[in-house]
Amino acid sequence: MSFELAEIYKYFEYLSLILSLFFYNKYKNYRFYKFFVIFLFTGVIFNLIGTYIFSTKNLWLFNIYTFFEFNIFTLLYYHLISYRSNLKIVKLLAIVFNCFYFLSFLLKELQAYSVPFEALINSVFIIIYFKELLMSDKVLNYKKLLPFWISVGYLIFYLTTIPFFTIVYFNFFKADFGSELLYSIIILLNLCFIYGLIRCKTKEI
Repeated sequence: MSFELAEIYKYFEYLSLILSLFFYNKYKNYRFYKFFVIFLFTGVIFNLIGTYIFSTKNLWLFNIYTFFEFNIFTLLYYHLISYRSNLKIVKLLAIVFNCFYFLSFLLKELQAYSVPFEALINSVFIIIYFKELLMSDKVLNYKKLLPFWISVGYLIFYLTTIPFFTIVYFNFFKADFGSELLYSIIILLNLCFIYGLIRCKTKEI
């Protein structure tokens, strides 16, 4: 089963990226959208590099991807969040994580915590966005908002991967089970993206 998911999940990532480019003109006026496309593109590129160039012992490549993933994600939500006080929180957490990230190259033991820490901070960004959405008139049509479906997918992914990567880094279960779980989460994440890209309306966000 894990082998099948390992072969399938990447095509959901490719489809998300292709659709994001196909619908670019539809969503291009949204300030966050270009960062969403860049996020998808970066994920696909690093996945291809890790699969076909550095197929073994590529944890270092994943650590590099974490830096790009976090900072692109931060820019995405910086353009989705409106309140000045919340934007200050985004800036502060971005500084905290980047300091932690670069410190982890000096203190190698911190690298086991960088991915769960990233997932935690990214989840905070998403929750801030949802809080602002609930306090606005846009919540009446939330199902038609692309950022809502993107955020649902991200929240499922990051809240799940907080315990997942913690367990994986400390070898609490077998890799086969962990891989199967991760691939399933990635497929669910991209299904949220795909649904949102196809079904949502171009309303002001």
